[in-house]
Amino acid sequence: MLNKPITLALLTIGLLLPGALLAADGPQAVTQCELLKNPPAFNHKLIKISGVVSRGFEKFTLRDDRCASQDIVWLELGGTRGSEVVYCCGDNNIDLKRKSPLVVEGMETTLVDDKKLRKFEHLTKKQRGYGTARVTIIGRFFSGVQQTFPGGTFWVGYGHMGMGTLLVIQQVLEVE
Repeated sequence: MLNKPITLALLTIGLLLPGALLAADGPQAVTQCELLKNPPAFNHKLIKISGVVSRGFEKFTLRDDRCASQDIVWLELGGTRGSEVVYCCGDNNIDLKRKSPLVVEGMETTLVDDKKLRKFEHLTKKQRGYGTARVTIIGRFFSGVQQTFPGGTFWVGYGHMGMGTLLVIQQVLEVE
């Protein structure tokens, strides 16, 4: 039979471990500069990130002007909500609603549909489908692949002309 201190220690570890596992499964906070410095380190991960969203014809991107990277973070909405963005050479979902949740690289995505998402939608589409908003979002990141072109080496595979990485928005935490 175990003595009281060992039993108490095991019980404490058992109670704390599920919380630690849940925290590990939560979104990882990252800046866009960190994200684009090493995209493979965040591939398929749920991240929390802030920046400015620009949305319009052939554009649905996240930027942070403090980053020197020329790589692009293309955005898409998770779940069944379509982005309503027309662009070349991708799976354009210009409809408001998809028939089934968005699946990227075998991973099904979701989207929290709440007041903050509706404000985000309003701000980024308020001028005939064009707009910007400063946001903090949670999303699933897909790095794409690294390729070298005459203008340099970039992470590509998603968005307009396939020239960006991908962040699938799953929840808007802050929007202005």
